[in-house]
Amino acid sequence: MEQDRSDLPSGSVRSAPAFGARSWDWDDLYARLGRNLISLGHRRYGLTREDAEEALQRAATAIVLSAPCVRSPEAYLTAVFLRECGAVRKKRQETQWREPALGEGFDPADDSCERIEVVCRFRKAFSLLSPFCRSVMRSCLLDGNPRAVAAAALQGSEKTGYKRYRKCLRVLANALG
Repeated sequence: MEQDRSDLPSGSVRSAPAFGARSWDWDDLYARLGRNLISLGHRRYGLTREDAEEALQRAATAIVLSAPCVRSPEAYLTAVFLRECGAVRKKRQETQWREPALGEGFDPADDSCERIEVVCRFRKAFSLLSPFCRSVMRSCLLDGNPRAVAAAALQGSEKTGYKRYRKCLRVLANALG
């Protein structure tokens, strides 16, 4: 039994009700419960506004996915939201337990370790390229020269230069993973 959706405003989600369930509108449900649930997540679980909004989004996704079999969307949304908030708080507590606080005199970590990893990956990828591809990639990607300059170095047509450039780019992309 299909439900006529022509009378729904755009962006509105309404599901076909299950046996004993009633139809519902997500926009109306969010308007009635959204702000209160976010503030509840903040007060009860100590979540930031962003974390509470993400938990509400995950709860909303769950209710939309199981919409046909939900009899009381308000209770379902609240229960799933509270479960998500508890999971966020538990994850935060586990992180605090596993990662000791920095002592005095230590600076917070920067992203230099990640930058070193990226540099190492690019160096390894460049070492796998042929000398021609290395020069073309340096010219185009690092020096910012257009492909026409690389094609002129080939002393071939622009079409040949483009094909060789794309092949070098594929090799580099495969080497980077």
